[in-house]
Amino acid sequence: MNVNRTSTGATRAPFALTHRAIEALAPEASAYRVPDLRCPGLAIRVAPSGVRTWDCSFRIRGAGRVRRLSLGPFPAISLEHARRRAQELVHAAKSGRDLLADEERAKADLEARLSVGAMVEEYCARVVRGKLRTARQIEGRMNRALSSLFARPAADVQRRDLRKILDAVADRGAPREAEKQRQVVSRLFRWALSRDLVDVDPSAGLASYGAGAPRDRVLEAAEIKTLWQWLDELPADYAEALRVQLAIGARIGEVAGIHAAEVDQEKWLWTLPAARSKNNRPRVTPLVGVARKIVAERLSLFGRGPLFIAEKGKQLSSQSVASMLIARRPTCPVAHFTTHDMRRTVATRMVDLGIGLELVAAVLGHEAGGANVRTLTRHYIRTDLIDRKRVALEAWNARLIQIVEGGAVMENILPLTARGG
Repeated sequence: MNVNRTSTGATRAPFALTHRAIEALAPEASAYRVPDLRCPGLAIRVAPSGVRTWDCSFRIRGAGRVRRLSLGPFPAISLEHARRRAQELVHAAKSGRDLLADEERAKADLEARLSVGAMVEEYCARVVRGKLRTARQIEGRMNRALSSLFARPAADVQRRDLRKILDAVADRGAPREAEKQRQVVSRLFRWALSRDLVDVDPSAGLASYGAGAPRDRVLEAAEIKTLWQWLDELPADYAEALRVQLAIGARIGEVAGIHAAEVDQEKWLWTLPAARSKNNRPRVTPLVGVARKIVAERLSLFGRGPLFIAEKGKQLSSQSVASMLIARRPTCPVAHFTTHDMRRTVATRMVDLGIGLELVAAVLGHEAGGANVRTLTRHYIRTDLIDRKRVALEAWNARLIQIVEGGAVMENILPLTARGG
C-alpha cells in the first residue's frame, strides 16, 4: 500500500467511498485519510478516537500552493453533500478562483451592509422611542410587518417583498391592519432614504389598502354581562384594567398606564398627564363606583408606581392587553370585539342615558361640537367639568352595575347637571 505522510495523517490508497465502507473504517493508533476515487480532492480522515471527518484539498491554478480544509464530520455531513462541496471547490480552483476567499468576501460585504433589523432599531431609537406617544404600537407594528426581512440588507428590499407581506395580512381579513403596516413601513423607508441608508424607497408606489369600513360595534347589555363574567378567566391585572375601561370609557392604553401618583386619593380624581394623552392635554376623570373600588384595591396592593402589571413584571400596555385578548379569543363567549369597541360602548350607553354629547366627549377625552366650540374649548375654556363628569359617570356606573348584576333597566332620567353640553 502506498502511503504519503501529510499533516492530516497517513494517506492510503483511494477507492470509491460508500456510506457503509466509511463506517467500516477502523480507528488506529495514528490518524489516516482515505481519498475518494470518485471525487478528486475529497478524502475521509479517521482519527484515533474513531471520529471521521471530511477533508478536501485543491490547488488553485496559478497560485502554486495546495489548500486543505475540513468539510465537517461524517455522518452529519453526508457523502453526497461532501462530494458536491468538494466538486465546487475543485472546479473553481481549476479555473483560477479561490471559492473560499470569494465566499468570505461576500459574507463580509453582507455583514457590512445595514440589515432591515438594524435599520428598524436605529429608526425606533432616533425617531420613535421616548418621542411619540404611540411608540410601542408603532414599533410593534413595524416588527410584525418586517420581521421576516430583518436579516436582509435594507438596500436589497424590493417593493414586491413588501407587497407580498402586506397582501398576506389583507388576505387574512385585516385590510385595516395591512394599511397601518404600509404606513409605518413607508415612513421607515422615507426616513432611511433621507439618511442615505438606502438609495431607493421600495415602499414608494405601494397602493393603499384603504381605510376599511369604520367599526361601529357596540356591546349589548347581555354581552357586557357575559364579558364581565368572562374577564375572571384572564390574569387579574388584565381583567381589572378592562373593567376600569368599561367603567370610565378611557382608552385601554391610558388605563393600563395609570400610576399611583396620578390618583388623588382624597378627591378620588385621576389626572391623565399630557404626555400620555392623545391630544397632548391633561384630562381629569372622577373615579366613582366600580372604577374607584378597583383603583383603591390596586393602590392598597402597590402603593406606588404602576397599578397594572403584565405577567413579566412590566407595566401593562394597550399592546399587551390586545395580545392577551387575541390569545384568549377562542374561549371568549362574546362575538369578536376590541378595546375600542368597549370605549364606543360606554359612549353610546351614556348617550342612551340622556347624557349630552359634549359631556360624553369630555369624559372620554374627545373634542365635540363645531369648529367654534372646539376653538373655545382648546384656547379659552379652562374647566375640567369635574362635577358634571362625576354625575355622568355615577349614572353610567349605576347602569353598569344593573347590567352586570341583571337588575332592572334604568330610566333615561338624569340630574340637570348631566344633561346637554
